Amino acid sequence: MNNVYITTNGMTKEQMFRLHLMNGFNFAPITADAILEMSTDFFQGNKSNVHDGQMVYLAISDEEGPGKSIIDSKHREVILTLDAPEDMEVYEQFGLSTYRQHVVLRITQQAREQNALLTIKDLVKLLKNSYSTLKRDIKALRGRGFFVPIRGVVKDIGPSSHKTKIVELFVKGYTTSEIKTSTRHSLKSIERYIKDFSRVSILTARSESIDNIRLIVGISERLVKEYQELYRNYKDGEHKQKIDELVSNITVYDPPMTFKKNTGVKI
Repeated sequence: MNNVYITTNGMTKEQMFRLHLMNGFNFAPITADAILEMSTDFFQGNKSNVHDGQMVYLAISDEEGPGKSIIDSKHREVILTLDAPEDMEVYEQFGLSTYRQHVVLRITQQAREQNALLTIKDLVKLLKNSYSTLKRDIKALRGRGFFVPIRGVVKDIGPSSHKTKIVELFVKGYTTSEIKTSTRHSLKSIERYIKDFSRVSILTARSESIDNIRLIVGISERLVKEYQELYRNYKDGEHKQKIDELVSNITVYDPPMTFKKNTGVKI
């Protein structure tokens, strides 16, 4: 039986915006969803604003080695997402422990993508759980094949993120339902990772620069490079057909500052 500490009564600004589109402008749900998705894609690359469920946190720079004291270490401000709408799906499907592990994986990866590393003590402070509980969470994530990039154990900083691992499973032929069960991620998150990978693949094939891809897709430079490597590894091999399917029906928009005549090219 699921724990009662988490409720489903809260509403995000995105959900409120969707309701305004339907109730105020009489848009059909599918139209409201499309407008919400487009506006999210358009603005998600803007790091100047902290959105609902996010916070600015001071974390140790990834330039610092594990032996250096915290007080003497260089720090960076990072934006961490402690609460996302898709988290509730994970909680309802898999329970409180997996919900917490899902957040641990996301925020440690987010810090890493912003050139910082969280410690277990940071996780204790952020998630309000015990040191031993969070150590068990990290062990459980490792057991499912995920790297948890925390400070102090250099080998934890793996070659690729959980997002890339999930996309790779899809390219290899696993269904989103199978990936959801094995990785304990929400379907919404899995589908978003796949869509971002498809956009990166299209833009890589168009020889766009990494900076442009990062702006257009709204993801970090590190993740762009991981997706590019995945695309190049699989675009000509036995999984070529799957790659072709992924990029055959995706629309990619240029960022506002580089609009060209043919924006919204469909490939």
